[in-house]
Amino acid sequence: MPLKKGPKAAADLLANLPASARDKVIDEMRKQNPEMTEALLKMMITIEDLQFITPKMLQELLREIDLTDLAKSLRIASAELKNFLFKNISNTIKKDIEDILLGPPLPVNKVQEAQERIMVVVRKKVEKGELIITRGKDEYV
Repeated sequence: MPLKKGPKAAADLLANLPASARDKVIDEMRKQNPEMTEALLKMMITIEDLQFITPKMLQELLREIDLTDLAKSLRIASAELKNFLFKNISNTIKKDIEDILLGPPLPVNKVQEAQERIMVVVRKKVEKGELIITRGKDEYV
């Protein structure tokens, strides 16, 4: 049976591997095709995955990203992600984000650029082990 989702299915598969196995596969892939590997890594972690980090990790991430970029990014984010963020941030930050979120319309490409700036930081933190995305399967203590 052929894969119909192609690269996204491969990225999902990699994302669901245990960290040690995923790291080995990614290292081998980088040797064979670095460009494809980077493309898959970008698909593995998306802005929507921020709803699967702990509130403490979120607070640390907020110190490293531009809140304007976050607010712009939320314009095309799911209700689940917005709810998670608003539940775990201060009222002051929430108001600042809402001011931008509810402001004048923005071109989609500007929103996508803001998301990518955030995701660069997120991916680096994931690689360093400073950010762990748990899609509901694992429990950490």
